[in-house]
Amino acid sequence: IRFQLAIKLCKLAVKQQIHLFIVDGSPNHRAVKKQLSDDVSSTRYIHFIEQGKEACHCGKGGALRQSIEEAQEWIEDGAAKPNDREDRKKQLQEAVICFTEPEKVDLMNHIHDIARPLLNGNADAVVPTRNDEIFRQTYPMEQYHSESFGNMHFNLLAKQFEGFQREGATKLDWLFGPFAFKANLAANWLAYDGNSWDAQMIPYVRGVRNNNWRIMSVMVNFRHSKEMKEQEEGDPVWTKKRLMQLNLLFDLLGEEELT
Repeated sequence: IRFQLAIKLCKLAVKQQIHLFIVDGSPNHRAVKKQLSDDVSSTRYIHFIEQGKEACHCGKGGALRQSIEEAQEWIEDGAAKPNDREDRKKQLQEAVICFTEPEKVDLMNHIHDIARPLLNGNADAVVPTRNDEIFRQTYPMEQYHSESFGNMHFNLLAKQFEGFQREGATKLDWLFGPFAFKANLAANWLAYDGNSWDAQMIPYVRGVRNNNWRIMSVMVNFRHSKEMKEQEEGDPVWTKKRLMQLNLLFDLLGEEELT
């Protein structure tokens, strides 16, 4: 299911002419890459990369870092003078990197709204927030409740930090997953060595807490795929995963970073 949803995401990226960097950790990368090429009419905007074996590229967090590295390098190479350090730096300052899991197809339809505050200079990082009614309707019931509870907990903890009390930052959708940032801040994700969901969030928490980053949420009418809801709702395998996610993040994000 997830691969077919990733194909849909690729097709939307091509249609909107947005460069998409996908790190693939499947055991047969060559076959998967061929199938993607066969299913997507044009791969001009699709960068399909085999996940590295190095320790820094292991797990979910490692794949995130590798995709950011690839995106950063591609942005820098697009500078008018790619051998000029200042020109490469300027190129990064004017670009945005956005992360999402490939199965979140509909996010591509909201990417411009997410990027706008960054391109306008009004934010350093953006965490999109799901419309609650659509969230409730389109997600597995258990996931809606677990992620709503987790979001409440992290927003309560974040109250103690001034950066999370600015307008637009008081109610983040921490557990949605996607986030975006100014490309010149990529080093903060590359320097963090976590291998799970924490690799997405902790770098922007530290940026707000230690470096006075401006963070904000942007409401999006994101619709989760019907296939994912049907596969996961009512299945104890997935409720167990939700609990594991909360336990991990309550420790690494809540206790170690927001307390």
